[in-house]
Amino acid sequence: MKDLGDRREDSVLTFRWATYDKDGGSINPTTAGAIKVYRSDGTVITSGITDTRAVGGITGVHQCSIDLIAHVNYAINYDYIVQLEGTIIEGETVNAVLATFSIQNRFAGSSLFQKAAKVLTNKAVQNKNTGAVNYYDDDGQTVILTHTPSDEESIITRTPS
Repeated sequence: MKDLGDRREDSVLTFRWATYDKDGGSINPTTAGAIKVYRSDGTVITSGITDTRAVGGITGVHQCSIDLIAHVNYAINYDYIVQLEGTIIEGETVNAVLATFSIQNRFAGSSLFQKAAKVLTNKAVQNKNTGAVNYYDDDGQTVILTHTPSDEESIITRTPS
């Protein structure tokens, strides 16, 4: 099973997987079966999945692409399991978990992380009279965070809003 990581919304992910005979040699299934995606809340998704068997003419090597924009059930803040079901190899039914992934469900893909990155890389302007610092979005116009300092004797407190 492959961990395909935390993916961005509306992207396409592609991975390869293999099938083997009882002795470990590469083999193509006699019945393809189906690949389904299961969302962590139990939703089953069959849209947006492209399954290419014997990719490049290579026996036992297959490729799966999942277009995350193809269906509304590919949503952020969920984990997903890619599962092979009903494939027949040498007369035996094979069901297997091929991969896992998430869509913007980890810290690096979170909206909080994205906002923090913008604060660090985008325009910031401080008002000389009030000391308030406005941090701007990518457009340079929309304020996404304001720090307002409070000056009391020897302590300066900055309060984000």
